[in-house]
Amino acid sequence: MRWSDIADLQVRLKYVRKPSLQDVRRLIVVRRGGRGGRKWTLPLPVGYTTQVRRQDRDFTDSLEAFRELHRRHGTPESSHLVVVSNRTAGSGWAGSLLASVLLLVLAGVAAYSVPSTDAYLRDWRAAGRCTAGTPAAERGETCWTTVPAVIEYTEPSSGKGASWLYFADARPMERLSVRREAAEAFREGDEVELTVWRGSVKKVAGEHHTWREYDAPPGVPAACAALLVLIAGYPAARVLVRVRRRRRPDGEELPPVLPFVAVLAGTALWLLPLCYLHPTTLFTSRLTTVWPLAGALVSLALFTWAWHATRFRGPEESGPMERGPVERGPGRGAMVRHPE
Repeated sequence: MRWSDIADLQVRLKYVRKPSLQDVRRLIVVRRGGRGGRKWTLPLPVGYTTQVRRQDRDFTDSLEAFRELHRRHGTPESSHLVVVSNRTAGSGWAGSLLASVLLLVLAGVAAYSVPSTDAYLRDWRAAGRCTAGTPAAERGETCWTTVPAVIEYTEPSSGKGASWLYFADARPMERLSVRREAAEAFREGDEVELTVWRGSVKKVAGEHHTWREYDAPPGVPAACAALLVLIAGYPAARVLVRVRRRRRPDGEELPPVLPFVAVLAGTALWLLPLCYLHPTTLFTSRLTTVWPLAGALVSLALFTWAWHATRFRGPEESGPMERGPVERGPGRGAMVRHPE
């Protein structure tokens, strides 16, 4: 690339947040072509700011050498050095958008399972014991059956692994995964009765202990889906803030997304309980109609406040700490004061 094709040089600041390392700095080359000119991050030089040394002097020297060559052989659009970070305008937002989309896809998968989970539980609660007159094709599907078995031995887990019940002669199965408490309660030689429905063991009943399979209610995947949507709102808020400031100069400090985090937190207070308690009965009663409508109005009011709080403020409206990065003229070791 010719020096004359380079519009400007910038510094990319990445916060590391490690005990021994504070941030990493890289050099960005901005091509000509208007404000939306293509940018490249060079592999070298790389600067590190550590607890021991405030700034990497080698990076500063290399940066000034690049800038001197650009001034000598090219035409810089600005004499100021712009520092771009995830807290300023000019940095990309594709990663945040991708994270938000992936979280929304996971939320859709969780929400898709709510009707089937609800139907499964309803069928299980409505099922009764199979009788002698029940057709063979319907046994285990519309009704449940019981099968006798003898526990050969148990295998409680020592950590987070599964605990197992092993049955004598592998009848009706070799082993069954249970909770640790159940594996510790059953003993070798216990005669038990297994309740089987749709090919799975729903209960193991013995003389001294009874284990029942846990069936998550439909409110659990519904609440998980709502939680994923709320989590996706955080990277989406970062994208929104950046898109609103897309016409601002690179390096200008962006407003924090904390107001939108408050919107998400306020929405979670009414949305998560609603999804857990009424996952399939929305708008079927006065409670399940007023609850989401009132909550939506509260969230809308919070969003309006957040939108107003993150708007662009001119110098006359901003405080001394909100006027963006302070720029210094070119010179050896000149750097931009970036937001901490």
